[in-house]
Amino acid sequence: MGPKDLMVMRSLLNLAGGRDGSQSWSIVDSVGGDVALVDIDNAEGEDVWKNLTQRGERVIALTRQKDFPARFKLLKPLRSREFLKLLTALAAGELDDRPDPAAQSPSKAESESIWQAIDVGEQHGHFTLAEHLRRQTWSKPVVITHPGWPLLLIDPGSGAWFFDGSIADLAPPMFAEPMPSAAGVPVSNAELVERVQGHRQRPLSELKWFAGLAQSRGRLHPDLLGDVQFMLTQVPGEAMKNEQLHRLAQILIRGPVTLDGLRDQSRQPPENVMAFLNACYTSGKLLVNRAAKVVSF
Repeated sequence: MGPKDLMVMRSLLNLAGGRDGSQSWSIVDSVGGDVALVDIDNAEGEDVWKNLTQRGERVIALTRQKDFPARFKLLKPLRSREFLKLLTALAAGELDDRPDPAAQSPSKAESESIWQAIDVGEQHGHFTLAEHLRRQTWSKPVVITHPGWPLLLIDPGSGAWFFDGSIADLAPPMFAEPMPSAAGVPVSNAELVERVQGHRQRPLSELKWFAGLAQSRGRLHPDLLGDVQFMLTQVPGEAMKNEQLHRLAQILIRGPVTLDGLRDQSRQPPENVMAFLNACYTSGKLLVNRAAKVVSF
């Protein structure tokens, strides 16, 4: 984590030591202590958190993302009450029920589940376009220069993208192919103005929606698997144009529902349900409730 958070933590540790002389806490720079704290609000930190979790380490995610699917997390900005509550829980052994890595292997029944996960691309920063947009990989204007792709200009700052063609010209297989972050080549504002001449300006939410919808037919984003409930913050405008997707939106806007519940209530095939949830998640309109077995401080 960054130096500012480390400074705050050291101050809070001093406060904790002053309150209770029976406990002494210190910060070490390598794995091997009582617990690891990882700032996951960047790609590198999130990868570290995933690796430690998979190894069965006891790890706390430090994040601003209230819905981040971590079993244990501390929300930013660090506050003394929550941090000291964490230390108390550690001292009391409340975080000792670490999962057995061997027990995490899916059973045959689970592996044959209809709810299968998309490979959004986790190697060396290669992700699908939808995942890059969800993670906000590019904060400044970029032009997508990936083999097989037409010229796309994306301007996250203004919430727009530019493409001289129809959305139907972008084939679904393109959206399922992971690409490196370097595929988005930065352009200056002057270059952007010059390049967008003759290109139709579109809302970036449209690209997020269709990229998420076409990431993979019949598979679900890995963040959405498990014992979770879903609810929409608002009905995506793009879903209004499709009767089946609109039906799914109407169910989700009314209240939390599970994957199986959404399928049963909508009476739609699993591939429709998964594609819809992928698009809502990419668009930032999906609330994900992992209340079971999640502890936040």
